[in-house]
Amino acid sequence: MALLISNDVTARVLTMKDAVDAMENVLHQYAQGLATFQPRTDLWAPTAVGADYYRWGSLLGAMYDPPTLAFRFKSDLINWTEYDGGVTEEWHNMKPGTYCGFVILIDMTNGEIIGLLNDGILQHVRVGATAGVGAKFLARADSAVLGVVGSGGMAETYAEAICAVRAIEEIRVYSPTRSNRDAYAEKMSDRLGIPVIAKDSGLDVARDADIVALCTDSRVPVYTMDMLEAQAPGGTFIRCRIDEIDEPVLKAVDKIFGNQREPYTDLVIGSRQERERRPANREYRRRYEIRDYPFLADVIAGEIPGRENDTETIYFDNNSAGLQFAAVGRVVYDKAREHGLGVEVPMAWFQQDIRN
Repeated sequence: MALLISNDVTARVLTMKDAVDAMENVLHQYAQGLATFQPRTDLWAPTAVGADYYRWGSLLGAMYDPPTLAFRFKSDLINWTEYDGGVTEEWHNMKPGTYCGFVILIDMTNGEIIGLLNDGILQHVRVGATAGVGAKFLARADSAVLGVVGSGGMAETYAEAICAVRAIEEIRVYSPTRSNRDAYAEKMSDRLGIPVIAKDSGLDVARDADIVALCTDSRVPVYTMDMLEAQAPGGTFIRCRIDEIDEPVLKAVDKIFGNQREPYTDLVIGSRQERERRPANREYRRRYEIRDYPFLADVIAGEIPGRENDTETIYFDNNSAGLQFAAVGRVVYDKAREHGLGVEVPMAWFQQDIRN
């Protein structure tokens, strides 16, 4: 039997500590050749009604222990909006406010589909948990002040994960909409039991912060040289997307670590006229730029040094990887099965007697 696992079930059974531990474990396996993933593939089509593009995105990852494969896909209608010199990306499925993201979990001992999971909670937690692992191995041990740029779901899980690995005493948050950052401050202060203070700029967030987490969907930089210079000595910053970092910052830091080197795959369909009518040649569609950074996984495995002193400035390029869904998705499946949660789906629905 496969388990159909909703976001509500995932939220009930998954803790951030378990997710961080799972990500550290799978990254260690990755460094040993015991886990792997296929870089993201995006298919773009200028056929969407009322949107700039239709986008199909998929990730694939697998690990040896426990032997699990995860395939995650998204089906999105994409819109890009320019505002006050910035650019944001919004997406939905069918209508605003609804989304389609799904994870298929497979037990590699016998090929059985064991889990069918909504990806909403899982998506945020797996990225946040990876950020937490990055902070554990790259941030100063005495880091106490966290700055967060962004106020959405990723901003919540980043803060929660980093607080799980460092004794954070204060969080500052900035996002362009005052009501959003105020709401985030109140919500996360209640959740984490520490002061969370809304600030009026990214610079105010970064000033004297030990760690800065970038959790936006901006297509233009939100972390600049003045923010790097304002951070506490030996500061660490962690991003969701490379677009968020101003290029001079990457040249100024002492060390950079990442999650992958292989490029993403872009597939585009549509007539020449459609492509010219839609913003196909705008920079917003190409969101991912892969760089050849040393792997955090190799730091975890002791193959290369991470932070070597308390004065180094370090950037962690927290790129998306399918093995995150294998690691954290397996935790969710095992805990849901243990607690008798989820809806059982017959495996016979996915099998046939015709050789394919």
